[in-house]
Amino acid sequence: MQDFLPEKARKKQAIEDLIRREFEAYGFDPLETPIVEDFNLLAAKGSAGEEIKNEIYYFKDKSNRELGLRFDLTVPLARVVANNPQLVKPFKRYQIGRVYRYDRPGAKRYREFTQADADIVGSSSVLADFELIALAYKIMKNLGLKFAIKVSNKALLEQIGLACGVKKEQLCNCFRSLDKLDKISEKGVCEELDEKGIAKKIVETIKQTSLEKIEKIVKDKKGYNELKELLDYCEKAAMSEFVKFDASLARGLEYYTGNIFEISCNGVSVGGGGRYDKLIQTYGGPETPAVGISFGIDRLLESLEKQEICQRKARLLVIPIGLIAAAKSLKIARELRSAGLNVENDLMQRSLKKNMEYANKKSIPFVAIIGENELKQKIITIKNMQTGKQQKVKLRPLPKLKKIIGE
Repeated sequence: MQDFLPEKARKKQAIEDLIRREFEAYGFDPLETPIVEDFNLLAAKGSAGEEIKNEIYYFKDKSNRELGLRFDLTVPLARVVANNPQLVKPFKRYQIGRVYRYDRPGAKRYREFTQADADIVGSSSVLADFELIALAYKIMKNLGLKFAIKVSNKALLEQIGLACGVKKEQLCNCFRSLDKLDKISEKGVCEELDEKGIAKKIVETIKQTSLEKIEKIVKDKKGYNELKELLDYCEKAAMSEFVKFDASLARGLEYYTGNIFEISCNGVSVGGGGRYDKLIQTYGGPETPAVGISFGIDRLLESLEKQEICQRKARLLVIPIGLIAAAKSLKIARELRSAGLNVENDLMQRSLKKNMEYANKKSIPFVAIIGENELKQKIITIKNMQTGKQQKVKLRPLPKLKKIIGE
């Protein structure tokens, strides 16, 4: 787990705000759920069962109830939908929050991290899948990151597996190994398949980049048709440069049922999702189609480490000179904030020189000096900390001052 000091926390918040704006622009509504969930609820996803205790924060409370910290935001969503049949469909919700996994810590892997999820519940149309791809495209573009979106389909992958001699009961184990291709290489995956007694022919087949070639070997065309429709929508939306079919993509196949996708930035996964039409039924609700996407905020933050991103930090430090000015400056600062400015006050009663040093250390671009002369004339002296230029500005009208400091 990690602390976020102000500079990093501000950047993290800016990323979350940008994503939140896009979620809401697409008509998604906010949802908040508890961090603590019933253990049986957490164990139900993907048929994880008792084994999941080793992967999550599991504990018993004072009433001896088995509980756990949420490991994603999809399980709470499924519970909410199952318990609230009155929700208007499609139910489009987003949630940004901390989740917890008891993974072995490593590079870019934390036990506490922040996810930003958007899900569409109630629509079985591939248009819903496409909307999430379009949303991901817009978010990544707005963040200014170089990215790629890989797409595949669970039903299609199962058909590929069966066509390559993989037994039906071996499919999940097979795809768990295939999902490691970019981590342990083709040789490592083949060795793992050998150990599991699974036919290795599938490794060569999924390296095919042509969806048309793969179509020829599969019997059931349902998965192929879903994926083809999704890719056609992406082509019509001029997103084909960023959205590509990748048969080796095999994420979360225990609960995904249709199209799946993953967003990567410089080879690092920063988000992903897919269709999970059976999950809500697992939590006691009716069979309900659903599709979702999740962004890893911490991964995005690391990808943006060396890039500037708009952050709402203080742009003006108000420096009063003398006790009379100190009292008046508080009122002036409140008025400036009411006008939409981010303003900080001198709270230490330091000298002008010390306040200038403070403004430089915090990268506050402007200071407002208020002394007795300024109060008499109803003006403030504005200094640009980068250029050193000073100018006297009337307190009214406030929009003029706002324009000067660039907000």
